[in-house]
Amino acid sequence: MKVLVVIHYPVFGGPHNQALQLARALEPHGVSMTVLLPDYGDAARRLRGAGIEVVLTPLHRVRATLRPGPLFSLVAHLPGEVQTIRRLIRERAVDVVQLGGLVNPHGAIAAKLEGKAVVWQLLDTRAPMAVRALMMPLVVRLSDVVMSTGRAVGDVHPGADALGERLRPFFPPVDPEAFRLESVDGSAARSLFGFVPDDLVLVSVGNLNPQKGHEYLLRAVALLRREGYQAKALVVGAAHETHAAYGRELYALCRQLGLVIGRDAVFVGAVDDVRPALAAGDIFVLSSVPRSEGVPTAVEEAMMMNRPVVATNVGAVSELVEDGVTGYVVPPLDARALADAIVRSGDPLVRSRMGTQARERAVALCSTERCAEVHLEAYELALEHRRSHSSTKAGSVSSASR
Repeated sequence: MKVLVVIHYPVFGGPHNQALQLARALEPHGVSMTVLLPDYGDAARRLRGAGIEVVLTPLHRVRATLRPGPLFSLVAHLPGEVQTIRRLIRERAVDVVQLGGLVNPHGAIAAKLEGKAVVWQLLDTRAPMAVRALMMPLVVRLSDVVMSTGRAVGDVHPGADALGERLRPFFPPVDPEAFRLESVDGSAARSLFGFVPDDLVLVSVGNLNPQKGHEYLLRAVALLRREGYQAKALVVGAAHETHAAYGRELYALCRQLGLVIGRDAVFVGAVDDVRPALAAGDIFVLSSVPRSEGVPTAVEEAMMMNRPVVATNVGAVSELVEDGVTGYVVPPLDARALADAIVRSGDPLVRSRMGTQARERAVALCSTERCAEVHLEAYELALEHRRSHSSTKAGSVSSASR
């Protein structure tokens, strides 16, 4: 079986990591995967470095802006980009086309025109409800299977529940062997980032854009420091050109809150290996805002590394983080709630117990092998549905011709 994964985002993130993990895990099952990416950004380098086949082409995408220019550009380039994907489907003899994200239908249109199965993944809750309501009839019409990161993400996309068994929730994959706490020298990692043993290091992994709500983490750190805790933030994530102003706002907020950049709030940018940062942290914090996440891979990786998680209740996060057991789930947009949960999980014995349970839960829900099994089932169901749909159409045409 040959699978083409179409990803419209150039900066390495959750969808790219998922493709990387799945390509390796599915190969023994006879599945070969090719990833189609925009012809810029760092994602291609990282995927190719891991031995994944990547094809680059100009790919426009929907932008979160009210300016008409990007939308007109998308519409103008859509037919040509669909034709490019159709050629690739034919040249590679692709069986299944997998899309990552709600609003970029290029791959699904191309697959439909070529008579190939479509697996459309709903990865987050970022799109406004009006956009979901507009797009979901197209998703349902073009898809053979829809996959959602957790049940909650499927629930907030109108019409997804009508798909029945063709709606398949999943958790993004993480390799339990690669993400072991024992694989990293935690003390050395803390020193690398400038922390001392008495620091309470709150680590966050996520590209610097407003949906991640990094400002609430920084405000929580400031609250904790005023209350006598030696709290510090370790923020890992790439800065986007499109969100450059947000990065500047975070630095300005640090100065406003009295947090010394590089000491109290350490921004390390993009890294190829997040494990040292996770090992350096005491608690993982996800401070994302409403309409942002699905199931963040970074949370899963932290849990695999025996880290308790304090997370805002967004997307399907509550399906992963068991409140009071593997960490705490708190309301979004509330730095005080984050700080209070951090205090509740700040005792070393509590952290150790929660961290152990976090790893156990992550292994059960989101190991690479488990995710590969779910995807393989989805691919086979999509192929079966496509064959059935094609046979029904052929039968209808044959009856009409008699």
